[in-house]
Amino acid sequence: MTDPVLSSLLKINRQRMRILRHTVLTPNGYVGVMHLIVLYIGRHPGASQEDVVSFFALDKASVARSARRLEDLGHIRRAPDPENRRQYQLYLTPAGEEMLAVLDQATQRFQRQLSAGVSPEDWRTLAGLLQQLEENSRKPPDFN
Repeated sequence: MTDPVLSSLLKINRQRMRILRHTVLTPNGYVGVMHLIVLYIGRHPGASQEDVVSFFALDKASVARSARRLEDLGHIRRAPDPENRRQYQLYLTPAGEEMLAVLDQATQRFQRQLSAGVSPEDWRTLAGLLQQLEENSRKPPDFN
């Protein structure tokens, strides 16, 4: 049996990604996880590819390919990490900053659509419940 809460959350995220892909990602040449890298380093300048892999639980190779593609598009720059020459620190370029703003605007539009008819109090309650679910998901599973 499928849990209706988890099913709803997955449906909402699929719809969000469908809209984002159609309106923002594809027209800007973004594929795969490129938008996740921009979002992450926009909030964590100087983060490594490994940081992105770890945060989103992504494949190292896909993050490396996407980072190279973002660099080719001129949206990020990679600088060798002075403490670990095998890693790169990632930074947004001005074009990457513009793309981050576009991604943020698209997310805000979707959030307004999603929250239509929901009171601010109910939205805060939902946010608290989702935060608790997220925290619970980080705990080791108990299969007993």
